[in-house]
Amino acid sequence: PADTEALLRALDGLKAVGNSLFVVEHDLDIVRHADWIVDVGPAAGELGGEILYSGPLEGLKAVKASQTRRYLFAKTGARLRPPRLAQGWLALAGVSRHNLRDVSCAFPLGVMTTVTGISGSGKSSLVSQALVDLVGHALGAPLAVEEEPDTEAALDVEPVAPTIGGLVDGIDSIKRLIVVDQKPIGRTPRSNIATYTGMFDHVRALFAATPKAKRRHYDAGQFSFNVAKGRCPRCQGEGFVVVELLFLPSVYAPCPVCHGARYNPKTLEIDYRGKTIADVLDLTVEAAWDFFADAPNVCRSLKVLREVGLNYIRLGQPATELSGGEAQRVKLATELQRSNKGGALFVLDEPTTGLHPSDVERLLNQLNALVDAGNTVIV
Repeated sequence: PADTEALLRALDGLKAVGNSLFVVEHDLDIVRHADWIVDVGPAAGELGGEILYSGPLEGLKAVKASQTRRYLFAKTGARLRPPRLAQGWLALAGVSRHNLRDVSCAFPLGVMTTVTGISGSGKSSLVSQALVDLVGHALGAPLAVEEEPDTEAALDVEPVAPTIGGLVDGIDSIKRLIVVDQKPIGRTPRSNIATYTGMFDHVRALFAATPKAKRRHYDAGQFSFNVAKGRCPRCQGEGFVVVELLFLPSVYAPCPVCHGARYNPKTLEIDYRGKTIADVLDLTVEAAWDFFADAPNVCRSLKVLREVGLNYIRLGQPATELSGGEAQRVKLATELQRSNKGGALFVLDEPTTGLHPSDVERLLNQLNALVDAGNTVIV
C-alpha cells in the first residue's frame, strides 16, 4: 500500500503538468483514483472482448455484467475465517542473504502464512530464496529449474552468494517443496495445459483404444504431436511454419499441409465420439468437461482446471500464449491433482501480482484447498 500511494502521487504529478494517462490495472485503489473507467469483459478468453463500460467511476455501479463492479462497490469487506492451529514449526536460524543479517524465525506448519512488508524489505530474500534454498538442500533435492536458462543473459549475471544459516527444527514434517510462480509453463508452443497437467496421456489412450485405431495397430504415441509417426511431417507437429523474410523479421504462418491441425492425414482419420485428436485440442476446458463426462481420468484434470477459473482456455492453446496468472493457476491445478497426501511446502512469491480481484478470490480458494489437504503454504 505504501508503494501504491507513492505511485499515485507520481501519476498525479504527471497529470498536473498536462499529460494524459492510460493505465491497465487491477489494483482497486488505483482504479478508484482514476477519472475515467473502461471496463472490459464480461469474462476471460473467448468469453471476453467486450467493452462493458466507459465513463466516470460511479456509472460502473449500474453495469451488472461487470466483475470489477462487484469488488469496487462491495458493501462489506473480505470475510475472515477462523485461524488454523499450527501443526508444528519450521525454524530457521542465523540466516544471512542480501539485506538479511543473522535472521532467525519460525514458520507454522499445516497453515497458510503471509509474509508482508514494503518493497525491498527482504521478503523474497527470506522466503523465495533463503527458505527455498535451505529446505531444498535439507530434502536432498535442491529446487530444479523449470526452464532452460537464457545462456547469453546468464553471462551478464553475477553469481549469487549461497545462503548462510540453517534449519533447526520442523524439516522432518516436510516431504516435498513446490515453488509456484508466474513463469511460463513452457518455452515453446508445443507445451499446453493438456500436456502439462498430464491429461493428454489419458486422451491419447482413449483414441488408441478405439476399434479403428486397434485395427491399424496404433498406440498412444500415434496421437502425440511430438512423435514422428503421427504428426505432420511438414511442420513436425507445430501447426505452423516459420517464413523467412529478407531484411525483415521472420513470421509464423499456418502449416500449408495440415493447416494447423499438427497431425498427418492418417492420424486424423481416427475419431473418438465424432472428434479427431485435433478437434479435441481445439476444445475449451468447459467444452471438454462435457465431452469427456464418461472418462474419469480426463475429468480429474478438467475438474481442477475449472475450479481455478480456466474453463475458457483451449486444451491445445500454446503455453506461450498464457498470461503469468494463468500459468500460475495451471501449476496449482496440476499440484491439486496430486497433493492429497499432504506434507508438502508450497512457496509463492507475490502470487496476486497482475490478478483481477476475482482471480485473487479463486487463488485463495486453491491455497485453502492445499492447506485443507494437509500441506503448508507460505506466501
